[in-house]
Amino acid sequence: MLTLAALAFVFTARAEEGSGKKGPSKEMLKKYDTNEDGVISDAEKEAGKMAAKAGREGRRAEELEKYDENKDSKINKDERAKIKAARAAEETVHKAERDAKKAERKAMKESK
Repeated sequence: MLTLAALAFVFTARAEEGSGKKGPSKEMLKKYDTNEDGVISDAEKEAGKMAAKAGREGRRAEELEKYDENKDSKINKDERAKIKAARAAEETVHKAERDAKKAERKAMKESK
């Protein structure tokens, strides 16, 4: 019985430790905390959402302009496949660049 009570205490203590909300990451603060008070306010959240939405709409407009071959203002199945292939190719290039930088950092670290 005492063992069960001890276990219950441990689990309760751990649950309380994990229940605290984590603050925003440094990257999030840098990007969205416009008044630099260390807190992302509701207004800053909303501004971030609007900026993200504008970015998505801009990318969609660019894709429509670039890939809408039949100029019907819609992306059909074939056009969508081309967009996916272009994105995959871009991601492959981006990954290769990241891997090259990582290898370069590792080589520099080992040479010291």
